[in-house]
Amino acid sequence: MPRPRFAVFLASIGTCAGIYVLGFCRQRGLPTEGIRIVERINYAQTGMVDSIDLEIQVPPQFPSKYYDALIRSADQCKVKQTIATPPKFNVHTKVA
Repeated sequence: MPRPRFAVFLASIGTCAGIYVLGFCRQRGLPTEGIRIVERINYAQTGMVDSIDLEIQVPPQFPSKYYDALIRSADQCKVKQTIATPPKFNVHTKVA
C-alpha cells in the first residue's frame, strides 16, 4: 500500500485524465454528468507500481461514437505522459 503522499501523487493521474476528458466533452457540448474516472493501481510483488488502469465510466445515454475519443483525450494527460516517458533525475548535494 502506498504512503499517503505517494497516494496523492498517484491520484493526480486520474484527476489529470479527468480534466482532459472534461475539456473534451465541454468543447463538444457533451454532457458530463455521470462520467467517472476509476483508477486502479496494480502492484508488483516488490511493492512497486506495476501498472495503472484508468476506466472512464460513462452513463448509458452518452454517445458511444465518442468512447475512443475519450480514451485519446485521457491519454493526453501530462502526468501520465511524464510517467510513461520519465525525466532524467539529477540528485546532488549543495552546501547552503
